[in-house]
Amino acid sequence: MTSRTISEIRLVNGSTGDPALFIDYPGRDNAYLFDAGDNSSLDMERLGDLGTVFITHHHVDHFMGLDRIVRANLDRDKTLAIYGPEGTIRKVYDRVKSYEYPYFPFQKIVLEVHELLPSIRRTARLECSLKFPEPEVVESSWDNRVVCDAGGFTIEAAFADHTVPCLAFALVEHAGIHPNPQALANSPLRPGLWVEHVLDQLRQDADPATLLTIGDGSFRLDALRKRYFIESPGSRIAYVTDTAWNERSQPGLLSLAHRANRLYCDCFYADAQATQAEKYLHMTASQTAEFARRAEVDELVLIHFATRYRGHYHELVDEVRATFPRVTAEFEGAENRSRNEQRSSRERED
Repeated sequence: MTSRTISEIRLVNGSTGDPALFIDYPGRDNAYLFDAGDNSSLDMERLGDLGTVFITHHHVDHFMGLDRIVRANLDRDKTLAIYGPEGTIRKVYDRVKSYEYPYFPFQKIVLEVHELLPSIRRTARLECSLKFPEPEVVESSWDNRVVCDAGGFTIEAAFADHTVPCLAFALVEHAGIHPNPQALANSPLRPGLWVEHVLDQLRQDADPATLLTIGDGSFRLDALRKRYFIESPGSRIAYVTDTAWNERSQPGLLSLAHRANRLYCDCFYADAQATQAEKYLHMTASQTAEFARRAEVDELVLIHFATRYRGHYHELVDEVRATFPRVTAEFEGAENRSRNEQRSSRERED
């Protein structure tokens, strides 16, 4: 089970399309997107709600959607953080500069781009109001684990082993007070910046009798706490794609996904294609299952199936389930119907 405090978690293209994971929280203008491949199924409002984008690597199916993300945020007065592996600053800058802009005064978007190397973080600010000049890159040390702290959440990273520099990520929700998505969805108060303000007050142990103004009304802090917030034990969601499963990658990946509530993981090849998996640095189904078992995750969601398995993707799921039963995949169309029909047939026979 994932965190009860997430208002939306979407595997953007299912298990068979470009890997992309969208996570949002109520009343916060800082949704997270893991990977920037095809995101055409996300509307511009959702993309405009992004606060941070995490790019695993720069292959086209993980990076081609950056243009649409920039377009959705171009007219906003905000800072959009982008994290990725070595080369991310130059690649983002080149993409942004490949377009002509009218540079209207209201276009104040800032792209704060971070690229992560072993023990080194490089950061650059790309500012629309300055007409995106050549970026000045600042280097700082990095502990090879925590990418950013978002107040109640941290994002962690680990190095994958792929044909190009590649990262894996985990969103870690700290134990404590968090917004209650269901209560806010049914609230007469429209979720907004007040949610973050109340959350700050609660985490600072402010006087419960404190009166807060929301819209045209005043509300006691303790009443808001009782109605719209919950205590969460915390959670961990790991996102791992495009990596070999070997001695180089295992320590970091196992630490990143250890006891995750949910692991979204690459399952590119069936076991019969182990030679190709080793050559192109992807996981096989049995390796994905071994990873989930050794990491002791609650639930495994398979992503990034190779298109060669179209029409029989379920065979990959079956190979994983033989070792790790708590596994799911998100299919669409005929594949999903066929799989459901097979399951129903087996249940009737039983």
